[in-house]
Amino acid sequence: MKFCSLIIMLFTSGLFAQTQVVMEDIMFMDAPYIGEVTTTTTKYASHGFFRQESSIEVDRFLVRMAMGGNKTVGSILEGKTESRVVYNNKDEEYAQESFDAIRENDGKPTLKGMSKIISFGGRSKKDNDEKDSDGEVEEDEDKSEYERTISEPLEKVSGFEARKVTTKIKSTDGMVLIEEWFTTDTTLFQFVSEVEAELVASYGGKKGNNPRSFSEAMLRRAEKKFESVPGRMVKYTMEMKNDDDGFKMVWELKFIKEVTFDSSDFEIFKKYDKVDKLD
Repeated sequence: MKFCSLIIMLFTSGLFAQTQVVMEDIMFMDAPYIGEVTTTTTKYASHGFFRQESSIEVDRFLVRMAMGGNKTVGSILEGKTESRVVYNNKDEEYAQESFDAIRENDGKPTLKGMSKIISFGGRSKKDNDEKDSDGEVEEDEDKSEYERTISEPLEKVSGFEARKVTTKIKSTDGMVLIEEWFTTDTTLFQFVSEVEAELVASYGGKKGNNPRSFSEAMLRRAEKKFESVPGRMVKYTMEMKNDDDGFKMVWELKFIKEVTFDSSDFEIFKKYDKVDKLD
């Protein structure tokens, strides 16, 4: 058994030795007062290297100006030089800090290049896992009606065979419809996540994770029993309908693939100006 585990470990490490994994996803949000916001995120991962870049587009002029305009920002982690770089493509600027400096700051980076302008899915995982302060579930949630359907046939989503899960939550405030697609083919996803986690851990930090499933987080918070679906989410839609304006959010993996290692994917353009910190 140990021999088999060793073979698998050696095979996996050799699989990504001279390659990298690239993935891209798109999140679309249409919310009252804010309007439509589209965020495209690309991640690059190879042993000792990780980069994440996000482009944000806002359709409403006043909201766009309040958020600093449409922009593309990113960060790069490099294990060999133990450095973290954040950059802004619009301003053509970048800032850099060492892992040692982050360790001296209790594992918390000081450069803020990837500010969370948009919350991914609303409540944080901590909020989803906790009850109210008095230890009771909110009264409205307790009276809500829950309906959950797991499809038998698989669907093709972003090149993956995925199982669809539909969850409806009805309350006096309206209805929430959540559709999620899960795949059990998670090798590439795990590699990207592990590369980032290892680099973050090397400077004393802890990688944050989005909920594996938003419907499960909501059902768990409401203390409802439900059937879980294994795998990794590759697409979801969330729509809230009430008497006033509704809310819609769509997230989808566009692609994830293993390609030949390209060092330029982990470098800052030479024309960018180095600054102490980004605005």
